[in-house]
Amino acid sequence: MREIFRLSAALGILRHQVHKELPLQHIALLLAVSENPGITMPELMKMLDMPQGSLSRNVKALSRYVEREHDVPVLKGYDLLRTERDPQHPRVLAVYLTGHGEALIRELARTLRPRHHEESLPGFGRRPFDTVMPGSREAVAQ
Repeated sequence: MREIFRLSAALGILRHQVHKELPLQHIALLLAVSENPGITMPELMKMLDMPQGSLSRNVKALSRYVEREHDVPVLKGYDLLRTERDPQHPRVLAVYLTGHGEALIRELARTLRPRHHEESLPGFGRRPFDTVMPGSREAVAQ
């Protein structure tokens, strides 16, 4: 169950540092790019089995972009990904992590790495979702 505890902690980092309701598609995209820096949009579509429109929206949401609101430019997005033209195919975009995205992935990796002192961590041994879902049947049974 240590793996579940670490996974729960990693999800907590994503919820805290990115957004508390970060969609699973965003997480899958972020992890795919972290494992394959420079992966192209067509490759991501195939890997994630995601239509082009959905992939473009998800990449945009995880990137940094400017929108105009009432004629005022406003920065939007999570600043975790960036796109560049693929050097071999100039009409194709390649996707990379930003510095912020790389830092987040490093923190997730540290959280998921097994530790020898886990038994001494606060809450270790407690089911990871007891605090998230206190009304669950398992939490009530305790």
